[in-house]
Amino acid sequence: MSSILERALEPLRAHPTLKAGDRVVAAMSGGVDSSVMAALLHRAGYEVIGISMQLFDKTGLGSGAEGRCCTLDDFQDARRVAFEQGFPHYVLDFEQRFQDFVIEGFIQGYEAGETPSPCIRCNQHLKFDALMDRANALDAPFVATGHYASIHRSADRWHLRKAADLNKDQSYYLFHHTQATLARTLFPLSHLSKPEVRELGRALGLHLAEKAESQEICFVGDQRYDGFLEDQGRAPEAGPGPIRLLDGREIGRHEGYWRYTVGQRKGLGVAHSEPLYVVRVDRDSNTVWAGVESELWTEHVEAREMSWVASNLEGPLACEARIRSRGLEAEALVIPLGDGRAKVCFALPQRAPAPGQAVVFYRDCEVLGGGWIDRTGLMA
Repeated sequence: MSSILERALEPLRAHPTLKAGDRVVAAMSGGVDSSVMAALLHRAGYEVIGISMQLFDKTGLGSGAEGRCCTLDDFQDARRVAFEQGFPHYVLDFEQRFQDFVIEGFIQGYEAGETPSPCIRCNQHLKFDALMDRANALDAPFVATGHYASIHRSADRWHLRKAADLNKDQSYYLFHHTQATLARTLFPLSHLSKPEVRELGRALGLHLAEKAESQEICFVGDQRYDGFLEDQGRAPEAGPGPIRLLDGREIGRHEGYWRYTVGQRKGLGVAHSEPLYVVRVDRDSNTVWAGVESELWTEHVEAREMSWVASNLEGPLACEARIRSRGLEAEALVIPLGDGRAKVCFALPQRAPAPGQAVVFYRDCEVLGGGWIDRTGLMA
C-alpha cells in the first residue's frame, strides 16, 4: 500500500463512531475531491453507496457548462469511478428541491437588492439535509462529502474546524451544521492538500486524478447573473433609477438596481474625481448608492437566521468573524438581538460587507456558527 494511501486511511480508522463495514452515502459530484473521497472509503472497507444529485436541467447551459460542477460529463465520471472501484452509484432527482431552496433563493436575493450565496444554500439544503434524508431511507448512518473541513469530537461534543490545507478550507460554507449533523458527517479529505488528493487519486487508480476544478455557479451558465434573471422571467419590474452619492446628489442613472452589488466598481458609467464603488443597493427607492473607497468600510453588520454548531447564543460572544469566503477573520463581538438575529461589531472596520452574504464565526480555527448579513453600517 502506498504511503499516501496509508496516511489517508488513518483518520478514518481513528474516527470515534465509524465502525468497520458501516454503510456510507457518498456525495459524488464527479470531481476529483468527491471521487477520491468515495474511492478511499471503499478501499478502507466501508459499504459505500455513491449518490450524484440531478439538480437542474443542464441542456440549456451549452458551452457554459464548462468549469461548473454536476454536469452530465461529471455524472459519467462518477459512475465510472464507482464501477471501476466496485461500489454502486445512483443519480437521484433533486431538481424541485434545488429550485425551491437554491435557485429561488438566488433570484429572491437579487430582487431584494442583496448578493446571494447559492453554494452555501446548496450545501445546507441539498448536500446535507437531502442526503441525510436519503441516508435514513438507505439505513446508512453516515454521509460523506469531499469538502475541505474537519470534524472532531471531545467528550460529548462535536467540533467543526478548518481543514489542514487553509488554501482549500471550505469551513465557511458549512456553518449551518449542528451537533446532530456533524455526528453523521464524514470529511475524509480534511487532513490533505489538493496536490495530495490528486496523488491519492493516482494511487487509487482513478482516471480523473488530473481533472480541473469547477469554479462557477453551476446553474447560471456563461452569462451574468442579471441575464439569468431575465431568462427566468424574474427580472424586477423596477426600471431605471438614480445613482446617488451618499450626500443625496444624483450623479447618473442605472438600468436596474438588481444589476449592481456592494463593492462593485465597473459598470457604474458615471464620471467622478475619484473612483466610485457601489456602497448599497436600495430596492424600495430603486436607488444605487455610490461612494469612494473610504465609504466602503464599516464597523458593524446585522445578520438574520443565526445558526450555532453547539448551543444557541445567550449573551455577547467574543470571537473572530469572516464576511466572505476567501476573506480573513477579524476580531468581533456578536450580540444577540432576538428572533434569530445578531449584531456583529468589529474591532477594526471591514470592507464592503454585502447583504445576502454569510458572516461566519470562528475561535481558534473552530466554526462556532454564522448567519446571513441583511444590514450593514453602510446602510445607515
